[in-house]
Amino acid sequence: MSTKKVQSQLRAAALEQRMLRIERKPKFADRLDGFIVGVGSKWALLARIAEGHFDGYFAFRIRDVRRIRSDTTFMGAFARTQPEWPPTSPFEHALDSTEGVILALGQSGPLFGILKDNEHDAMWVGGYDDIIKKMVYLHEVRPDASWHDEPLGYKLKAITGVETGTRYMTALAAISGTEPPAPAG
Repeated sequence: MSTKKVQSQLRAAALEQRMLRIERKPKFADRLDGFIVGVGSKWALLARIAEGHFDGYFAFRIRDVRRIRSDTTFMGAFARTQPEWPPTSPFEHALDSTEGVILALGQSGPLFGILKDNEHDAMWVGGYDDIIKKMVYLHEVRPDASWHDEPLGYKLKAITGVETGTRYMTALAAISGTEPPAPAG
């Protein structure tokens, strides 16, 4: 599917407030369910739905979209009954570059996650530190809610998804705190 066709379908779904199921090309990419709340030249933003409930935001590369379908389950109708309806974007105009997505989502909540679906079936979660020479640096939180001692860097071009505001990240931030502890000494 061409980028222009994908953008057109995503924009139409956003205007119609239609819930979508999006399949992406990367090897380890999960299917995305939710409502489109933003479309840029390179990235789109989805208000994710899990079992009918809103569960954060997920930005994905438009070029990675393999298939778009309208959701025909009850979940879209149930989502419309939730207090978060209608979903809106937490930021403006950041979907034209990976750096813009990282800056917007990385600063919209205490924690955010990056995915590199072509390399690993994993997500790296943490707080935004910096972007230097086409690398993003995160103060990472481990799954046991402990913080890494130093920020770790990832190539911007390898990132296939960025998410924030999920129940998982809310719970992780509640236990880990919202920023790394000060170095001992």
